[in-house]
Amino acid sequence: MASDTAALEKERITARVPKDVRDRLEEAAELSGATLNQFLVQAAIEKADQLLEREKVMRLSARDAEWLLSVLDQPPRTPNAKLQRALDNYEKATRGDPNRAFDWPAQPDDV
Repeated sequence: MASDTAALEKERITARVPKDVRDRLEEAAELSGATLNQFLVQAAIEKADQLLEREKVMRLSARDAEWLLSVLDQPPRTPNAKLQRALDNYEKATRGDPNRAFDWPAQPDDV
């Protein structure tokens, strides 16, 4: 039950806006049938979802998706020089332990 109570806890967010902005927001909230608070929270959630999707989701054309899947299905037999250098740098940084935390050293642009 303690976790249920924690899930119900709410935080307050406040914002100061000019009167004309508040008037616009109140009018829009009224037209949507929501309170000003409900309207603001819903609008903020929608905007946050749009931004998070844009930053976290990669969209490919059908042609690019087919190319990516074909490369994943049939990877090159040997890495090219650039990929081999990247792998060598990674192995040096992790010392062979993929769970080891490390900071990437600065690399020249051609790596």
